[in-house]
Amino acid sequence: MRIKLMTGAALALVLASPAFASSSTVTQNSSSHTAVVDQTGSNASASEILQDGTENSATVTQSDGASVGPGSAHNTSEITQNGVLNTADVEQVNTGGASSPENASDITQTGDDATALVYQEGSGNVSGIDQTAGGAESADVKQAGSGNTSLVNQYGDGGIVTVDQGFTGGANDSSSDVQQLGTDGTVTVVQAGETQTVIVTQDGVNSVASTDQSGENNTATVAQSGTDSVVTVIQIGSGIGNSVYIDQTGSNSTFDSNQDGSGNAIGAAAFLQSANDSDATLDQFGFDNTISGSQAGINNSLNVEQIGELNLASIAQSGTNNIMNVVQDLTGNEALLTQGGNSNELGLSQAGTTNGATITQLGTDNLAEVEQLGTDNVVLINQTGNTGLIDVYQSALGAYAEVTQAGGSGNEAFVTQNSDFAVSIVSQNGSNNFASINQ
Repeated sequence: MRIKLMTGAALALVLASPAFASSSTVTQNSSSHTAVVDQTGSNASASEILQDGTENSATVTQSDGASVGPGSAHNTSEITQNGVLNTADVEQVNTGGASSPENASDITQTGDDATALVYQEGSGNVSGIDQTAGGAESADVKQAGSGNTSLVNQYGDGGIVTVDQGFTGGANDSSSDVQQLGTDGTVTVVQAGETQTVIVTQDGVNSVASTDQSGENNTATVAQSGTDSVVTVIQIGSGIGNSVYIDQTGSNSTFDSNQDGSGNAIGAAAFLQSANDSDATLDQFGFDNTISGSQAGINNSLNVEQIGELNLASIAQSGTNNIMNVVQDLTGNEALLTQGGNSNELGLSQAGTTNGATITQLGTDNLAEVEQLGTDNVVLINQTGNTGLIDVYQSALGAYAEVTQAGGSGNEAFVTQNSDFAVSIVSQNGSNNFASINQ
């Protein structure tokens, strides 16, 4: 056992059981420091605390039970605090129930008003918190289970990070990586289940990210750079899992996602918002639904809701003041949507089976509304003029509707098909054309 204490007006207390190999080093300078190290039931536990500044406090409690299980339990904790009003609290518990249970916590705090609390229990937990001043920073990490890893790095103003990996229930192979650079960032990550990974990187003003994952093999990746960005991801379900990839660059961007079921995916490669004032709300309920796409422009709004199984929505939105609403219900519906230009509005509702829609909307002040009921219906729309109106309704089997509005302005096309295998083709060029088909 090796104990080294250098204290000023502070208190340093180190307790370790002589029956096991323990090592503790405490170095304290200046005033009002408090360091308490208690290695209970120690086996190869090591704690090193260095405090420099005023009103710092560090508490480490390590306990393992290597004697009750196979393998070698190994707890280690290293706390370095420089500055004022820093507080670090680490408690590591190891039951020795795994072949190589190992908890490790490394907290480095330099600056003012930083607070870090870490609780680890189980095997293979690693938590590293690096907070380097710049504001009222705080990090709270709770890990229970096996194979958990959490890395938190905060630079800047008032960031708060809370990570809970299997602490409230569930565990297995979870990993969380959080980095905040900038002002007013807030990250909350809760994982319960198996093989889950969350990576959050925030750089900008007023960024908020919150992820809640429960199930199997879920993955959420959030990168925000800009101003006023908000991301909320909730994944609930079971089976081989859900995936979300988000990249928001710009100002006033908002992303909201809700996945309930198995095999749902948002962003085959990534769902990208790179723009001003963009908004996206994505809801998935069911199984094996996929949303992929990108949003770019100014003041655009996007809402997608998938209910059922095996639905696919591929979306590209750009331009200014565009609105897109997509609802997919039942099974096997597919939508390929492209929206650009200015002040266009696109509404698509697919409530049926294996319906397909390919829509391109460009120009200014266009409106396209499509509703598909039934089975194997197909809609092709190309709207590139100005102030055009397209309304397509299909409730049948194997119906086909194709509408093209190219150039001009003030064109209107209405297609209603209630007969099986009906076919309608409308092409409008010029201005103020009108077409109506009812089958």
